[in-house]
Amino acid sequence: MPEYRCNMLDRRGEVVFPADVVAEDLAAALQHAFEVLRTNIPSSPSKQVYALEVWAGTDKLFRRELGALISDIERNRAAK
Repeated sequence: MPEYRCNMLDRRGEVVFPADVVAEDLAAALQHAFEVLRTNIPSSPSKQVYALEVWAGTDKLFRRELGALISDIERNRAAK
């Protein structure tokens, strides 16, 4: 299975914390990243997660602001 690095980013684009993931595909890696984020929410306002990015080696596969990403997920659930 492929290995991914999921970076939780602050408003400046700096890594708040990373999560290394082994998953079947990008969708599974994103799902795992949300679980990691849900269980590791930083308490400090200066460490708030603003965006999520996913890398496979040196290739950036995905980057999105959390608010927009959550809205997309909710729209997809409502459409099903």
